[in-house]
Amino acid sequence: MTAHNIVDLDDPNTWPASLADRIDELADEVPAHLDTARDLNNQVGHLAEYDSEIRTLLAGRLLRTYHVTRLLDHEIDHVRTRGLLAVTEGRLAERADRALKAGVITEAERAALRASTALTHEKPFIAQLRLGKVCVISSRQPLADSWPVSFLTYWGGEVQQFGPAWESVDYDHVRRLGRPSVVVAAIDVTCPAACVPGRELLFDFIGTRLGLDGNGVTFHYTADIPGEQIVDIWRPGHPEYDQHLHFPQA
Repeated sequence: MTAHNIVDLDDPNTWPASLADRIDELADEVPAHLDTARDLNNQVGHLAEYDSEIRTLLAGRLLRTYHVTRLLDHEIDHVRTRGLLAVTEGRLAERADRALKAGVITEAERAALRASTALTHEKPFIAQLRLGKVCVISSRQPLADSWPVSFLTYWGGEVQQFGPAWESVDYDHVRRLGRPSVVVAAIDVTCPAACVPGRELLFDFIGTRLGLDGNGVTFHYTADIPGEQIVDIWRPGHPEYDQHLHFPQA
């Protein structure tokens, strides 16, 4: 992976010429009165049929994406070497085991972690929807919203902290383990693993070209994102992280 083959949705200067030209053609069909990229689905929904074409134009390149989380120091090294791993019950258990080995939790806290995941406490059909995926977003724009704060504040993410154990103040320090982190990962959007429920990727490219707000789709990536596709990890003190003044600093 090299910088020249990474496409940044927010920066048209990184788009291959064939993609930029096609997006310009499709953008010409968009009414002038739209305020956000979210309106594109309703106003020019017929353009969704070109999403696979747009993805094909990205063949041989990787799309820059963002995963918002909270990581211990040894987890930073793990992400850099092994990448972002799709959720499984075994990997959730391994994460608790590594935290115990690092001396940041007790045996009792590891037991609570193993017994408190969404896979245990949510309805089975909902829990199954979380398995085998890594969630990343396609644009920096959603990082300006309020939702990233909880992911940056609480260790373990939305899959880990479920069940009665997390309602006790005794586990406050476990919830606040690690440091807030934004993992920048480059993904292949031409492969079947790059699922985008709800809105097609091409609308974000059109939205960027037209200068609209509201860009950013969530990929439910149904495979591991390997370490060689980790571009950067932002933490407090990193200029990209610190420009988001609402992000927690610890």
